[in-house]
Amino acid sequence: MIRLTALIIISSVLLVSGCILQPPPSPISTPTPPIPSPAPQTPPQDTTPPEIKITSAKKEATDGNELTFTWASNDDKTPANKLTFASYLKGYDTDYSFPTSETSRAYKNLPAGFYIFYVKSQDEAGNTSIASTIVEVTISIAPPKEKGVQSPITSSLLILANSEVSRIAISNLGNIIYALDAINAKLFKSEFGGFGWTNIAGSIAGAATWDAMSIAPDNHDIIAVATNAGKEIYLSVDGGANFFATQLAGRLGVTERIKCIAISAGYGNNAHEIAVGTSTNSGNGKVWINVISRFPGAWQDCSTGAQGWLRATSGVDVFAIKYSPAFPADNTLLAIAASTGDTFLYMGTRDLAANSIIWNNFAGYPAEICQQGQDTPGTPLTYADLALPADYLGDTPSQRHAYACWSDNPPGIATAGNANDDVYRLDDATCYRLQARPDIISSLAHHGTFSHGKLLAGAMKPVPSLAVQVYCSFNPMSAYPTWQRSQKPPTGPGNAQVAWSPDGKIAYCGTSAASGAAHDQSSFSRSTDNGRTWNQIGLIDN
Repeated sequence: MIRLTALIIISSVLLVSGCILQPPPSPISTPTPPIPSPAPQTPPQDTTPPEIKITSAKKEATDGNELTFTWASNDDKTPANKLTFASYLKGYDTDYSFPTSETSRAYKNLPAGFYIFYVKSQDEAGNTSIASTIVEVTISIAPPKEKGVQSPITSSLLILANSEVSRIAISNLGNIIYALDAINAKLFKSEFGGFGWTNIAGSIAGAATWDAMSIAPDNHDIIAVATNAGKEIYLSVDGGANFFATQLAGRLGVTERIKCIAISAGYGNNAHEIAVGTSTNSGNGKVWINVISRFPGAWQDCSTGAQGWLRATSGVDVFAIKYSPAFPADNTLLAIAASTGDTFLYMGTRDLAANSIIWNNFAGYPAEICQQGQDTPGTPLTYADLALPADYLGDTPSQRHAYACWSDNPPGIATAGNANDDVYRLDDATCYRLQARPDIISSLAHHGTFSHGKLLAGAMKPVPSLAVQVYCSFNPMSAYPTWQRSQKPPTGPGNAQVAWSPDGKIAYCGTSAASGAAHDQSSFSRSTDNGRTWNQIGLIDN
């Protein structure tokens, strides 16, 4: 009985209100947390661009027009065979090529001219070489060897009475040269580098005087002449065999006269255009432009109403005009334009599709052609000329280098006029006087690039009698250029018109008198020592 009672008591303790009471749980030990794994490491970002260099390039091609460039590149992470390259030949290509793995590029059938080659490299991370590798290339195609070249003693028109050499133009081949006699309304052509001449003026109907002349820089068959005392342009596209009137005369104002002509290099489908600067001597001159394939007629006034053309107080007259050597790429046209009180360098950017132009669309333009604090005479000018280095680029401020000269002295007079007439260099819109005085300069010719070029300056008056002076500077890019005087100057009464051969080895000069005096020793001369000594080789008025 006692054992049964104990069991009942224990059972009643465990049962309360029909629930079974569970014993308390055993204590649970806290586990040690696991050691965290290190976070995954992010590889450092590749921000180092590859390096690249040209390994083979022809700096100057004098005997042909084929160029090949090769290059090599390396990168700190991308293997060489995974790098890609894009290249661009400025003056020929319109943009960089599509990136490829090729490490060379060849060009064929390039026209004579100045080119800049760029190539850049890209790695797998998208980094592009810091600066494109640059190579400057000048193609000066050597003229074909001529058979039967006459010597200067027996050549045709070695002596030509009552002749003047008022303008000269040297072709891109070098052996073909044109000489204009403004006073006597004649145009001469030499196919032998000035040794032997032919009068090709037969199909030009315009009367004297013939005041301006220009040829295409890349096509010696395209030549234009201003006739009828500056009222009409005659054009030939077959080397002077035939000329035709371009019908500009009907577009000019009563007092408007042609002062200068320029023909562009070919662009697009070998198109060329011609620009003409005119003057009224009172600031109402214009720039007329036409595409040569549209002649006759179709002249376009690209000045009146054009953006940036006229100043607020007066218009301008145009006395010199020049296309950029890289016109197919930069579409730039330059002009020396004079208002009634100042003389400027105008810079125009052509829209070839719309046949329009925007003038002076860059800071500092129009740029006055004088040193700061000095003065310019304004219209009318007696002489003015422009010369551009081969690497001039209108769309690149650091390569806008131009040489200019102007004078308002009457022809043959050295003591009257503005004391600041001289040779000037414009680095973009900043102007420097180059101190070529005491002579008045009537023409300029530059050969080479800006950093490796030389500049000829032809004087207006003879010093001494029958020996007009020509100056040459081998450092015209300097702040203080030096000038070499001719030790044996070209003969003639004045107005030395100078030019270089395409390779820069020969300098040419034509001289003339404003009055067309007989037996004045005016002639066509050449120099093989950068203008130090000159020798007559044709058209000698003896």
